[in-house]
Amino acid sequence: MNDRGPEKLPFGRRRRTAASALIAILVAFVFGVLFNAPAMKKTAMELPFGGQRSFRLALVSPAAAVSHWFYLDRPARFAAAALGKPDPGPVPVEVVVVTPRPTPRPTSASGKPRPQPPDKPLPRPYAGHPMHLYIAGDSMAGIPGMALVNLSNDTHLIKPLLDYHISTGLVRPDFFNWPARLQQQARTLDPGAAVVMWGANDNQGVQTSSGKVYEFGSDGWVKEYRKRIGDAIAILFDGGVRRIYWVGQPIMPSSTYDRQIRLMNDVFRDEARKHPGVQYIDAYQVFSDGGGYAQYLRDEQGEMQQVREADGEHLTYAGGMRLAKVVMAAIKAEWFAKKKPGAGSASPSPKASPKSSPKATPAP
Repeated sequence: MNDRGPEKLPFGRRRRTAASALIAILVAFVFGVLFNAPAMKKTAMELPFGGQRSFRLALVSPAAAVSHWFYLDRPARFAAAALGKPDPGPVPVEVVVVTPRPTPRPTSASGKPRPQPPDKPLPRPYAGHPMHLYIAGDSMAGIPGMALVNLSNDTHLIKPLLDYHISTGLVRPDFFNWPARLQQQARTLDPGAAVVMWGANDNQGVQTSSGKVYEFGSDGWVKEYRKRIGDAIAILFDGGVRRIYWVGQPIMPSSTYDRQIRLMNDVFRDEARKHPGVQYIDAYQVFSDGGGYAQYLRDEQGEMQQVREADGEHLTYAGGMRLAKVVMAAIKAEWFAKKKPGAGSASPSPKASPKSSPKATPAP
């Protein structure tokens, strides 16, 4: 029997054992990095544009390339596909071809839009032939979207579909490609009307097709964001949508975040005015208490109700229903009116048009 313990082994042998263990650890670490490199790259790409994102991409991109060359990223992808989970690596952004829309309506000397020739009358929904309503947006659209689905089902003449995705928006198609999603849903669902609500996550830099990155709120950012809004409108109209109800973001408790929200709402409002058939729904006004923020507001019976969740930003169901009723009133005014509006553009609802604030950014 060998009664020598590790302390009695020759020095060279102990050294070789420690070196072998260290090599084994390093090999395991390298293979671990290579196997997980696609997921690490995806996480880095989802960061806001800036130095941290660039630094992390510079670190993990070579490893992701090596992983792909040697097929080390395949096991994770095959496992995700087998389990019905999203691809762990970055997904190439699908380029969506957007059909140019008509130029904005010309204005008269007074600055008011000139009359437009009426388009085809909206088809009035009836039993057996409901109007398909597509509801899309970020997490802020979730609860009011659920309330709008319930109101739609109560009519028995509107067939709704709620399609919201947390932490998404129009500035980061590399994280979630809304243009591609809108194009797919418009073709599949054949909606007559669409209700959209974005912006809560768009208070970050935006990258143009040329690779230029603009900081939030800059002139370049506003120009690119206007383009993104126009593209979304064009995609929906090209897919057969007849009316779009663009819902702005509500007032926020943080003064900094609220200024960002007001900037985006101003852009939403201005772009809606430029496009016949698009109506802006002013959620900021709906949830303002004399121009200020409030977590509790009075309902139609004068009773106080909580309209914001504990985070102060997302809506409770009561708050979501409050907004959904405004949206439904706008829809009914056009699709169920006894007399059709004479013009092709959407007619404003009582709470949709007035400006709520001076110009000045996840999941339920």
